[in-house]
Amino acid sequence: MILTVTPNPCIDKTVFIDDLRVGTFIRAPRYTVIPGGKGTNVARAVRLMGRPATAMVIVGGHTGAHVVDLIRNQDRMDCVPVEVASPTRTITTVLEEPIRRQTAFFEPGSQVTPEEYERTVETFRGAVTGMRVVAFSGTVSDPAIRTLYRDLIPIAKAAGALTILDSHGPEFRLGLDSVPHMVKPNQAELEELVEYKLDSDAARAKAIDHLHGVGIELVVLSLGKDGALVSRAGERFHVKPPAIQEVNPVGSGDALVAGFAIGLLEGMPLDPMARLGVAMGAANAMSWEIGHFTNAEVEDIRVRIV
Repeated sequence: MILTVTPNPCIDKTVFIDDLRVGTFIRAPRYTVIPGGKGTNVARAVRLMGRPATAMVIVGGHTGAHVVDLIRNQDRMDCVPVEVASPTRTITTVLEEPIRRQTAFFEPGSQVTPEEYERTVETFRGAVTGMRVVAFSGTVSDPAIRTLYRDLIPIAKAAGALTILDSHGPEFRLGLDSVPHMVKPNQAELEELVEYKLDSDAARAKAIDHLHGVGIELVVLSLGKDGALVSRAGERFHVKPPAIQEVNPVGSGDALVAGFAIGLLEGMPLDPMARLGVAMGAANAMSWEIGHFTNAEVEDIRVRIV
């Protein structure tokens, strides 16, 4: 079983219009609402591939209750909520369909008290029992809980789970102290960590070696439409997807993580695991909806990966 942890989930709402005219009233013909947050996206992608996933989220207020309801009844996944007093945020994206231009409005995330933080840790201690892979995804909603991943990763490891960390900034840096099994930064996030530009193969190799040097076994450096650099135990290679008709790349990094989570769950060799992850990331980018690809689309891309 795969568990995902999302400390900063959201109601992810998209409003579809023809033209954004600032200062006017615009009636939208349609809109969509999904439970957002990187870990929730990972869980959704895992489920789409026919594997079980449980999504743990920190949620508050009516919007938090809505997130939980959407995870359970729209995405049909198990959910472990940690309730806090501060409300869960909404992200509203306005999409001008004729020109595919997005304008997104991000609300602030929930504040978390020390007591709520302790309850989060204890809830996780129960949720991780029996899990074989745990993915920690995204940033935290409150700077006061930046140590969350550093505190939770040892609990997951003690329970026998393989851990994946996909974050950036202080949360990522602190999480590395607990030595997760796998990390998946993108290039900008890894540049932020090592504090130099990854503008050459040599620079990227040096940064990957830095992560191995602190004990990370599996490093996946996401390169967007150029796929990923994958490194583990002397194996290092670039997995690049075929050209696709990209519609919306949001969530593709999360789908990539989901592919690796499945691979770790099933004990795949590194090459097929990497191909699965990159294929899932590319398939996600082919539609507007986050995590609405099919097994057939993933397989079609996977067999064409170079």
